[in-house]
Amino acid sequence: MALKNQALILLALALYACAPIVAGRPGPLRRRHGSHDHEHEHEHEELDCQASGIDDWNTKLHIGAIFIVLVASGIGSFLPVLGYYVPCLHIPKSALTFGKFLGTGVIIATALIHMLPGGTEALGNPCIGGRMGDYGGWPGVLAIMAILVMHLMEFLLSNHAMGKHSHSHGHEETAKPEDHVHSEESSELAKPFPDNQADCDAVAVHTHHTHVHGLSFIDAAGARAFHVSTYILELGICLHSVIIGLTLSVASGTDFTTLLVAICFHQLCEGLALGSRLAQMQHKNRAFLRASISAAVFMLITPLGMIIGIGVRYSYQANSPASLMSIGVLDSLSAGILLYTGLVNLLAEEFGTLEFRGYGVSKKVMCFAATYIGAGIMALIGKWA
Repeated sequence: MALKNQALILLALALYACAPIVAGRPGPLRRRHGSHDHEHEHEHEELDCQASGIDDWNTKLHIGAIFIVLVASGIGSFLPVLGYYVPCLHIPKSALTFGKFLGTGVIIATALIHMLPGGTEALGNPCIGGRMGDYGGWPGVLAIMAILVMHLMEFLLSNHAMGKHSHSHGHEETAKPEDHVHSEESSELAKPFPDNQADCDAVAVHTHHTHVHGLSFIDAAGARAFHVSTYILELGICLHSVIIGLTLSVASGTDFTTLLVAICFHQLCEGLALGSRLAQMQHKNRAFLRASISAAVFMLITPLGMIIGIGVRYSYQANSPASLMSIGVLDSLSAGILLYTGLVNLLAEEFGTLEFRGYGVSKKVMCFAATYIGAGIMALIGKWA
């Protein structure tokens, strides 16, 4: 619980740091001009808000870009999964661990550098006018809403899963009373949850029988929580991926080439982050198939956004209020989802496990370095995408 509290404090500090960005973006319409200049600029901006279509659009290059992004996304998401499940492509566990911590930095930087500023820019665009009220804090509000909803969802789902497991565990104990010899053991097993870590350790060492049930309970609850956090992570990534696919398809000229290269690296890094989590998900059956389906969803989602962009390229109005509000809301919500997942379920949780604390000094340094490198790479890519 201490780690969860620390993570929530980090979330609050991150959003507080972004508050000046959200609140301090004066739009061009707020500047003072002479009467004639103001009317001329206002007409020009009204024209820009209604403009549609794309100049210098290369059909072959844009269609080819779909497959380029598809390959980059597929390599990122499938490489850890195939390396884990396919013997001939076996990837060392240390490399998967490095990829997992690299992904932690990638996810946090993606939320703060790619998504939240994007939502701020879209919702602060003067073309929206007063449709969302005279309030500049909407990106932060939406991100906080997403964080609180994710926290509530994760609590309810994990609580339901742990209660369900505890209930079935109690039935099993009733059906086999001969397995229990001491009443003290039965009273300990009757508790659905240990009150604290000391109690948990005490339950684990009472007897071999209670030790096995204690571990199975913790492992099952932990596996369910890991599944929930991974799927939430993929949801946030996919929402953002549709937007960047659409953005890429409606770009043209040199901007398109630069954006294509940046997005390929962006998808590769995000794919590695997600794929490392998918490879470690434990399923009772069809584990490889389930992980592959999730990896395929990520691989296809950005090309899907690009196809949508190609389909609407002549009628798409990038600065229309509807487009700006849709992109701004989705980016802000995605930022909140990834912030919560990155700080609470990745940064605080992964660095606080007993497995991590059992690593040697050199491996711990590698994990910290991987996190910083991942954040640094995405920060650099943020200059172009």
